[in-house]
Amino acid sequence: MKWIKRIFFFLLIVGLYFLPSLIFRTDNEFYNSLNGPKIPEIVFPIVWTIIYILLGIHIVYNFENRKKYNKNDFKRWFIFLVINYIISASFPYFFFIRENLFLGYIITLFSFLTITLVAIESLLLNKKTTLLLLPYIIWGLIASIFSILLYFNN
Repeated sequence: MKWIKRIFFFLLIVGLYFLPSLIFRTDNEFYNSLNGPKIPEIVFPIVWTIIYILLGIHIVYNFENRKKYNKNDFKRWFIFLVINYIISASFPYFFFIRENLFLGYIITLFSFLTITLVAIESLLLNKKTTLLLLPYIIWGLIASIFSILLYFNN
C-alpha cells in the first residue's frame, strides 16, 4: 500500500509540473521566428521530462521523511519549492502567450535562483537527494543565458 501512495504522489507531482505546458501551449512558430541562438525544440520535452521525474523523486522522498527533518528546514525548503513552481509555471504564459521576452528572461532567471535556493535548503534535509536537483540547476543556468541572448537579439 505504501508503494501505491508513493507512485500516486509521484504522478501527482509530475502532473502538476507538466500542467502549465498543457494549459499554455508552446508556440513553435513564435520561438522559431526569434533571432539569436536557440536551443533545438526537441531538447525541451526531453530535458523537462528528466527534470520533472528527478524533481518528483526528490519531493516524494523529502515528504516521506519530513518527520526526520528539522521542521523549520523542511518548511523553508517547501516554501522555496512552491515559489519556484509558481515562477516556473508562469513562464509559458509570459513567453509564448504574451510573447514578452524580457519577462521570459526574468522568470527564467528567478526560476534558476529559486531552484538553487531549494537545493541549498535541501542540503539541510538530505544531501543525496539534493543531487537530483543538479540537472534543473544546470538547465536553469543554460536557459537563463539563452533567454537573455534572445531578449538582446530581438
